[in-house]
Amino acid sequence: MNRYFFLLIIGSVLLLGQVPAVQAAPGERCFPETGECIDGRFAQYWDSNGGLPVFGLAIGEQRQERGTEGVFVSQWFERERFEAHPENRAPYDVLLGRLGDEALRRQGRDWQTFPKGQPQAGCQFFPATGHTVCEPFLSYWRTHGLEFDGRGGTSYNESLALFGYPLSEPAMETNSSGFTVLTQWFERARFEYLPNNPDPYKVLLGRLGAEVYDPVAGTGPIVYHQVQQASWPHPLEVPQGFTIEEVAAGLQSPRFMAIDPTDGSLVYGSHTTSQVVRLRDTNGDGRYDQTQIVAGGLAAVHSVAFVNAGPGGAPVLYAAAEDRLVRLSNFDANGTAQSVDLVMALPAGAKDLYGHRTRTIALGPDGKLYISVGSSCDVCVEDTPLRAAILRMNVDGSQLEVYASGLRNTVGFAWRPFTHELWGADMGRNNLGPTTVSDELNQIIQGANYGWPYCYDDNVPNPEFNDAAKCASARVPGMKLPPHWAPLGMQFYTGTALPAVFQGDAIIAFHGTAADQVKQLAGYSVDWVVFKRGQPVALYDLVRGWNANGAVWGRPAGVLQLADGSILISDDLGRRIYRLRYTG
Repeated sequence: MNRYFFLLIIGSVLLLGQVPAVQAAPGERCFPETGECIDGRFAQYWDSNGGLPVFGLAIGEQRQERGTEGVFVSQWFERERFEAHPENRAPYDVLLGRLGDEALRRQGRDWQTFPKGQPQAGCQFFPATGHTVCEPFLSYWRTHGLEFDGRGGTSYNESLALFGYPLSEPAMETNSSGFTVLTQWFERARFEYLPNNPDPYKVLLGRLGAEVYDPVAGTGPIVYHQVQQASWPHPLEVPQGFTIEEVAAGLQSPRFMAIDPTDGSLVYGSHTTSQVVRLRDTNGDGRYDQTQIVAGGLAAVHSVAFVNAGPGGAPVLYAAAEDRLVRLSNFDANGTAQSVDLVMALPAGAKDLYGHRTRTIALGPDGKLYISVGSSCDVCVEDTPLRAAILRMNVDGSQLEVYASGLRNTVGFAWRPFTHELWGADMGRNNLGPTTVSDELNQIIQGANYGWPYCYDDNVPNPEFNDAAKCASARVPGMKLPPHWAPLGMQFYTGTALPAVFQGDAIIAFHGTAADQVKQLAGYSVDWVVFKRGQPVALYDLVRGWNANGAVWGRPAGVLQLADGSILISDDLGRRIYRLRYTG
């Protein structure tokens, strides 16, 4: 995916737009070509060790990022990734990613099985990997490196620090630009020989940073491909490099899901059956083949969560029904909970056709339970402050408080990684037209009011009240989402299985528009929300196809990141659960 930004227009059409200009702060160097900036130690390192020819443009912002070896402050460039290691003395306080190794692994190529080289005259042999560097690449390797010793010229260790050991012998390969060139792989680089270029540009470094960070980057729209399984009435579409498969079928209205940390089984709320259900993969083939009913009689149960009971205690399963929050335990041989304990009662009921029955529960980074309770109507003044709000309480239900209000129906919410910021996707009101009143993505701040029922969008007064004063102090949306798309499940991505560009961004399941509100059905997709400098700035389709020219055969409801970094998607209309994976 590219790091260009898209403008959303009616009908879910995405148009290409250039990256907005970035105003450089004092001490920053910004690149208008990508809209990214560098500063501090990373800028100093970039400047003193080769700059643009060696590292290329910045293609991502400086941020905390999870890698295979831990969490570091990182920044991506066209040809490299910088990692901050303040525990090391300079110049080793900035380390370079092993992108040559990472890129080969993503391609499914094991460099340790590559044919080895032999020592030969005029070449440099590296016993550590068994490969040889000869011309036209040897001179480039010897004359480029990180500046470590303050002396003129480039030492062996300085070249090694920049490029690492060779991982292959030279061979003809097709690069990401489509050119077939003589290529040699190194731990941190890929050398490419273009003999028709003028000196000194015959040897260039491959754009490994761009390829690993954002593998299908380009200057045009995202390219999708279709995935079809025999049991699906229509194919689904995902970006190139991704695939999606069915992992469970024939389910009853699966909504929000959670993984049991004790045994890896999948638990979800089934809102039309009022049951909590457990799925197991008993033969390890990646499909859930066993179903157990954990509990029943829980009206419109929608959300489940496992909550750690404390040091040494097993995680406890909570379920949020329309009218109560319960704790489930003491499971028998069939997986049924013998103990269903009331944690707290919740307000229920509806005043009109648009009353909301879903209740979403999640454990916050502060160790408290958060629960969203939707409104009882489309537009009305509630009888209790516990509706159209996100509530917070202790895990035993004590010290209940209204965390944020004026939220008509924030079904999906999650915390942005490496922060304590709570974000939620809220559904806008109905009956003002097919293109009026956006759904919203909001940063949920304690004590804040988000305007419902008195206003919508950028604090526009609702005609039922026309009270601008009530809207004056309400928070405006962090991002407007398409009207009536009905966002449900939401998750920030923290894994390493998808390309690094996804880390820290949000994934939202859109349940889709209602026929009585729009002229043309839209939504019915799972989308990726790009965050830049802590704010949402762009929306892309990640999975689409459940709306096949008006024939809706699936409605995404929940999203859940698995331990391996893949994403589960529940579909309460098609009665399926899917798994989205990146395969490269």
